[in-house]
Amino acid sequence: MLFDLFHTLVSVPAPALAGELPVGQHLGVCEREWQRRYYDEDLHGRCVGRVTDGFEAMRLVAHSIDPTVPDARIHAAIESRRRRFEIGFVEIEPCILDALDRLRTAGIRTALVSDAGADDVESWPRSPLRDRFDAVLFSYALGIRKPDGRIYQRALDAVDARAMDAIFVGDGGSDEHQGARAVGLRTVLVTRLLSYYRPDVIEGRRAHADWVFADVPAFVDALRL
Repeated sequence: MLFDLFHTLVSVPAPALAGELPVGQHLGVCEREWQRRYYDEDLHGRCVGRVTDGFEAMRLVAHSIDPTVPDARIHAAIESRRRRFEIGFVEIEPCILDALDRLRTAGIRTALVSDAGADDVESWPRSPLRDRFDAVLFSYALGIRKPDGRIYQRALDAVDARAMDAIFVGDGGSDEHQGARAVGLRTVLVTRLLSYYRPDVIEGRRAHADWVFADVPAFVDALRL
C-alpha cells in the first residue's frame, strides 16, 4: 500500500487558522505569485533536491519577485511557515493513525511517497507518522518526483511488492494518480482534506481514480480487515 502525504495524511493549517501571516505578507510580495513560484512551478527545484537549505529556497523565490526583500523578512517568513508545518506534522488526527495501525496489524506493508522539499519535512522526525511506515520516500532525497514512474517503483521495491498487487492512495496532486496507473497501480482518491483547500479540482481528479473515499480511515474501513 502506497500513500501520499500532504492533504492525504497531513493537513498543514492555513496561516489564519494558525495565527500566522501569509508568507507573502512576511516577505512583502504578492502571495499568489509566491505560491506559484514556490509550490506550483517549484522554480528552483526544491522538490528534486536542487536546493535543500530552507533559507536559500525562500531567498531565491523571494528575490525572483523582488530582489530587495531583506534577510529579516525572509527569516520571519521561514519561521512562520515552519510553525505551521510543525502543527501539521505533529497533530495528526487519531483516526488516521488508527487506520495505519490497522493496516500494519493486518500485515499490510506500507510506503510513503511524497513530493517534498527538505524544508517541507523538517518536522518529520517529530511526527507520529514516522514509525508507521515500512518505507518513506521523499522526492527531494531521490531527485525524482511524481508522476515519474520511478518513484512509485522505488516504493514498491522497498516493500517488496508488485504494482498489480498494490494500491496508491492520495489526494491527486502532482498528477500522482496518472503516474501510479502508468506503472500498474490501482488508485484511491481521498477528498476530505482536499475539500478544505481545492474543492474545485475534486471532480476532475475522480477520472484518474479506481475508487473514491472521503479519507484514509474510510478507505481502510472498506477493506474489512
